[in-house]
Amino acid sequence: MEKVNMKVVTVDILKAITELKKIASDYPSTWNTFPLAIYRTSTSPHFTDASGQELQSKWNVTIELFSNASLTDITATVLQKFGDIGFTGTQKDANTADLRRVIIDLSAIVDNKTNYVYSK
Repeated sequence: MEKVNMKVVTVDILKAITELKKIASDYPSTWNTFPLAIYRTSTSPHFTDASGQELQSKWNVTIELFSNASLTDITATVLQKFGDIGFTGTQKDANTADLRRVIIDLSAIVDNKTNYVYSK
């Protein structure tokens, strides 16, 4: 059994949002392409069997959206697309300098055997 890789799923979901012009896992060296999504994922075992195999993983996904215009529609789309696969999340505005910034925190439990997603 292979552990579900939410990093790949996250990138696929963000790439499907056509309004996003750039998707990255690190902050860019130049800030000239907007809207921009920067993502991070983290995981920890939620349930392991007697042989130590990780049957369920707790995943956290953080997405920072940056733009020089409103991010309301893109934020709603990100939350909706992750909600469609079972993740729950929060958003907060964190504007910086001349940029609009929204931080989205998402989480869920992913069953590595069935690929089911459970909201935590």
